[in-house]
Amino acid sequence: MNELLDALGLRHEVLRRLTGLAIWAFFAVSMVVFAAAQAVAERAAGISGAGTVVLVIAVWIGWTYWHSVLFGRHRQKYVARLSTPYRRAFVVDLIPGLTISFSQMLRPALNGANLRDRDALLRLPDDGATLARWAAGGLLLLLAFVLFESAWLTLGTARVGFVPEFVQPETFTPLRKGPYGHVRHPLFWSGIIFSAALALLCNTGVAAAVAVVNGIYGVVYNMLEDRRLQQVFGDRYATYARGLPHIVPVRPRAGK
Repeated sequence: MNELLDALGLRHEVLRRLTGLAIWAFFAVSMVVFAAAQAVAERAAGISGAGTVVLVIAVWIGWTYWHSVLFGRHRQKYVARLSTPYRRAFVVDLIPGLTISFSQMLRPALNGANLRDRDALLRLPDDGATLARWAAGGLLLLLAFVLFESAWLTLGTARVGFVPEFVQPETFTPLRKGPYGHVRHPLFWSGIIFSAALALLCNTGVAAAVAVVNGIYGVVYNMLEDRRLQQVFGDRYATYARGLPHIVPVRPRAGK
């Protein structure tokens, strides 16, 4: 967190502590609020489950334009013109971008169709099949949290927050430890797994469809993020990416 606060240009210790706490709280709350707001709007507008799926796809399309086009343009402009480029990127790009992307992982549960069918969110196991489904969903939730925590702790808050892309990018070295020694982009895939877990727990058609959309987009994201990081870090990232798969984990190579 200290490197991220440095990149934001914060020096006063009290302000740094308050900002650190505010960042953690904001992202946790904003993802839920954004997903819930979409669900409430869908229910109020009478949007069907199919409509929800279309809206999730539309959000990913819009997010892709930001991720793969606008963010790169903004980064170049900020770095060239500003003394603290990361501060501008954090407010204008990263806060909304990260909020929107991870909020979509909640959409199997938080959508208009589920809000209309309250039992979809509150139904408890009442037979063996439902109990087995809940157990599978619970295991996936646990896997998602473990992977998320492991990936975050391995990267550190600064790397999670894109700081190396704005502060001395020429010194960037890809990590080859923890989950990043086995597979690329595990942090994003923890969200995909979480999405699948919610679909199992809700057990509705729209929940399953949204989870499938998120899973498909995870594959698309792999390619988009690889291309973006190669544009920023060049051969250092390209060499790392060639040694690891996108999804199926492998053992890290000796000496890596």
